[in-house]
Amino acid sequence: MAEQPDSRRIRVLVAEQSPLTLAGITSILRAGGFDVVAETQQTEQIFGLVKTSSPDIALVDLEILDGSGLGAIGSLLRTRPDLGIVAMTSPGHDHDELLLTTLLAGARGYLLKNVEPALLMDALSSIHHGGVVLGPRSGYSLARLLGRLVGLNDRAVFPMLTSREQEVLQLVSRGYGNDRIARELFLAEKTVRNYVSAILAKIGVSSRAEAIVSARTAGLGTGLRARDTIMVGPS
Repeated sequence: MAEQPDSRRIRVLVAEQSPLTLAGITSILRAGGFDVVAETQQTEQIFGLVKTSSPDIALVDLEILDGSGLGAIGSLLRTRPDLGIVAMTSPGHDHDELLLTTLLAGARGYLLKNVEPALLMDALSSIHHGGVVLGPRSGYSLARLLGRLVGLNDRAVFPMLTSREQEVLQLVSRGYGNDRIARELFLAEKTVRNYVSAILAKIGVSSRAEAIVSARTAGLGTGLRARDTIMVGPS
């Protein structure tokens, strides 16, 4: 890919846990004409760097976010709704649930770390101009994923939960801890813990992280509706 022709180069923040991968990505982007305005290996630095460096795009390793990934993406977008977030993950960690959850969290790109450099740069350019890039996926895989998204609003979300449990799960799906949920709903923290335990049992998951994935796949905790248009860029 040729160097960016725009008069103002695309500003990119790169957050990646591996120093070697971080160096490789930043080197590729700079050689391709992108302006890498910030780089970090630490989750807690991302928010401050977004504020101080004003990137157009945040290229974020999902593994650096650990269990807080989905909540972190939502929090970033509440701070900077115009920020193009591109999630990256290792090929061994890629699966449909992670892709769906990442999109529902608000990311506009999902790429594997073994992506070709030219495709990475094309993807960032496409996202900067309003596209959504899912990386190389078969037509069958993409049709299946979009079909699942379209069907989300056509069924009740977790009908086995009481209305209060639905409220708690909604806040869990945003990445809130029990103390914040207690403050939001004017409940005792012990009561929230009891609700969370009941929710995990009812929806058939064994951990809070799994509950977040299930909730976000069902559309909770996000501003994205299942029938919103998804434009796919080059893949």
